[in-house]
Amino acid sequence: MSLNSSSIYAPSRRGAALLVVLAALILVMTSSVSLVNIASTNKIHRQLDQSAKQADDLLTASNDAILSWLSNEADQVVLPPDLLEPRVDVLHDAWTINDTNYELRITAWDQCGMVPIELAQAGSPMRLALSRNVIAAIDKLKIKRNQQRGLDQFTFEYSGGEKLRVYPLPSKSQPLGFIDPLDASDAEGGLSQLRYQDQYIPTAIGSVIATHSNNTINLNTAPLKVIEQALRSAGRGGLEVVLAARNEGRAANLGELQVNQSSKPRTIRLANSSNAWSFRIDIRVDSLNRSWWAIYTKTKSTWECVQRLAITE
Repeated sequence: MSLNSSSIYAPSRRGAALLVVLAALILVMTSSVSLVNIASTNKIHRQLDQSAKQADDLLTASNDAILSWLSNEADQVVLPPDLLEPRVDVLHDAWTINDTNYELRITAWDQCGMVPIELAQAGSPMRLALSRNVIAAIDKLKIKRNQQRGLDQFTFEYSGGEKLRVYPLPSKSQPLGFIDPLDASDAEGGLSQLRYQDQYIPTAIGSVIATHSNNTINLNTAPLKVIEQALRSAGRGGLEVVLAARNEGRAANLGELQVNQSSKPRTIRLANSSNAWSFRIDIRVDSLNRSWWAIYTKTKSTWECVQRLAITE
């Protein structure tokens, strides 16, 4: 995976931590594969069952890779302001063990870099940062009081013949060929290279609507349209300050933002880091493909997965 020249965020040396984590995952898969003993009469069914089990095991184990990224890298993310969604490619790797091919891809979206679902439903000016397709989907959504919010409450929407996905797709990139696990501790960089793919118009609800942000907007990851509306809703000025910082690849200083005098209640909290991230986890074991959407939130200094949904679309 090569580093895109347009990237702003590129942590210098997180390779060792994630490589060790992924090496552990591969060792788990090696142990699992070595136990496979498929009877010839039920070979296909047994292979599918074994692949499904390994995919589930890899999903469980990938939690360590996500927690490692959240603990070591998430607070440092600063994205170019002209990007259309707050997406980060966390890792994309492929390997082969005993003639079985594996692929793991983890893509992150900053929940605090998107429009909060509560405000979108309430008719907030934050809706101005959304497309008509997404607004139409939001307006059709019926959520009961005290019901946990999630993308599984949405269905496909169509407008002008164009399908609006619920779950966003990961960017198109070639996987890394993973090195021998025994050499992981000696890697120089390795997974430290992070790349933001070419821009495209977001066509999924999950790339622009936050279900777990608690009305917080991260000025270092949110797209320009979201920042503009967030500053207005928070009664703050200083858009040029935020843009200048992000164009230079540094975090915006909230203390430099102008405070506009107003008696209106503030519905948005501005921040320069996030306490909620969503992840699309894509796993392939030979011909079997599985995908999940997971939400991680931080309480004090602890990250935990609070929601995991199977992606079936």
